[in-house]
Amino acid sequence: MRNRLAWLAILVLVLAALSPLAMAGGKGKSEGKPPTPPEAGNWKVVVTPDADAAAKGEKAFDDTLILHKAKFKSTACVPYGFDSAPYKVEAGAWMSDMESQKEGKSHWHGEVSGDSITGKMTWTKPDGTVFNYTFSGTRTGEQATQTQKS
Repeated sequence: MRNRLAWLAILVLVLAALSPLAMAGGKGKSEGKPPTPPEAGNWKVVVTPDADAAAKGEKAFDDTLILHKAKFKSTACVPYGFDSAPYKVEAGAWMSDMESQKEGKSHWHGEVSGDSITGKMTWTKPDGTVFNYTFSGTRTGEQATQTQKS
């Protein structure tokens, strides 16, 4: 009888020790795809120059911003030699620095709220001229409808 009680006690202790591990094993696993970062997707935006840039002849333009797998692309900037660049997220905002051999550098900084995006872009030309812009717009494509449904 004593041996049975000892074995039963050992079995209970082993099960108790393994129980948290078994429960934790299921928590880390997600079903299906990993969650999409809130900034990821395609965004139709209007990019608007500030008063100083407008006074120097800069005009508003339509753009599509693409944030996918930690890469950023502005389709309107591609013809100027700005290709995809990495972006990072800090304190809920994403930012990216792009460079063109002929047109200088641009810095993008944006925030996402649901299916809306807002932000700023600074374009520094090779001669040192700086143009500041703001942008705002909405998510496009399938992700927008998925976000609206949830």
